[in-house]
Amino acid sequence: MHLFLLLHGHFRQETGLMLMIKIFKNNTVIHLSILFAFITGQTVQGQITCDISVNSTLPVCPNQEYTFSAPFYENAVYDWEKDGNPQDDHDNEVFIIIDSLTSVIQLTVTDTLTSETCSSTLTIPVHPTFIINFKQLQLTCTNSDTANGNTAKMQAIAKGDLDPGQYHYFWDVKPIQVAPGDSSVAVGLMAYQKYSITVKDNFGCLVKDTAWTIGYPNADIRITADPDTAYLQNPFVTFSFVNLSEDSISVINSFWDFGDDTPTTDQENPTHAYQEEGTYYPILTAFNFQGCDSIYLDTILVKPVDLFIPNVFTPNGDGVNDKFVITEAKPKSDGGQGGQKSVAADGNGIKTVNDYYESTELYIFNRWGRIVYKSTNYQNDWDGGKLPDGVYFYVLKAHGAISDEVYKGSVTIFGKTKQ
Repeated sequence: MHLFLLLHGHFRQETGLMLMIKIFKNNTVIHLSILFAFITGQTVQGQITCDISVNSTLPVCPNQEYTFSAPFYENAVYDWEKDGNPQDDHDNEVFIIIDSLTSVIQLTVTDTLTSETCSSTLTIPVHPTFIINFKQLQLTCTNSDTANGNTAKMQAIAKGDLDPGQYHYFWDVKPIQVAPGDSSVAVGLMAYQKYSITVKDNFGCLVKDTAWTIGYPNADIRITADPDTAYLQNPFVTFSFVNLSEDSISVINSFWDFGDDTPTTDQENPTHAYQEEGTYYPILTAFNFQGCDSIYLDTILVKPVDLFIPNVFTPNGDGVNDKFVITEAKPKSDGGQGGQKSVAADGNGIKTVNDYYESTELYIFNRWGRIVYKSTNYQNDWDGGKLPDGVYFYVLKAHGAISDEVYKGSVTIFGKTKQ
């Protein structure tokens, strides 16, 4: 008797090894099939499943992100879609935002070893949506540091398919200030601020929004200081204001603070004398009809007197240095030599000597002591008249708030146009 043994078989990843044994005895085949479970690191499994789960009860709240998941398979690829739109993630768990409409979630799972596929869908119904509208019930003053600057009231109104009583309001106001018996109204608010609120319906769905408060309008006021630069010998500044919004916003009261620790005044157009040099910031406080105050700021510079009196001028009609101009010396820090060079030698657009002192008297003498020109409160307008070229002498008497001063010197008329 002759026996021959022939082995052959095939392997399936999901079932193991099928082994076929053929035994030949006198040319007769004896078949013996044996199934072995062959463990290669993969669990023997049956057909894949792809049921979709979501981490919320249905219906869901609109405009929220939810987690969708399916059974995990190690060699599987997950293709998710929302309303036919492919999603980027290909894991068994995905995060998808559900908007305000009913959505359909679709999943296809593919076994990369066997090419076996599984598909499923899940319809996601959605609770009714709602929005938040705001209505400011009361304005407030803009000066939030005072009692009348914290009186604004704002009401939130949920608008949707549910009855008004099915919405609940939670203002993010610290300290919490809501109207008694009505949590939709926040009180004690400041003007021009953002206030956040969360509204929840009976389904537990949330909507968050921000309200913007406004205040009573302030008057459009323009203040004027004349002059805006004063001098210790003439330190008087006159203040005034104009209400450009008089037709719509009235000013019922006002007062001035001059910025130098002197008493305030309720005069509309006061004149104030500054006693020391420096920079000052006068403030006008104006009140509207609701009692709201607004402040308006200006800047005043007070300086000592430092005159420049030229020793020559050339009245030849060329428009340059044609007149005897007494003005302020150009500071050394600005490139001048402190009394050696005037601010503007042609006299255009510069102050006169009377801006630096309360009053002045100017006398011009010839070499024999005879007065050839005189002026009270000189305006920088003497061009030598009909006097010939030559050397003349001046005396400037200046009366100031602090003291009286006398300036003396000579000035030469040169290059005068022939008459």
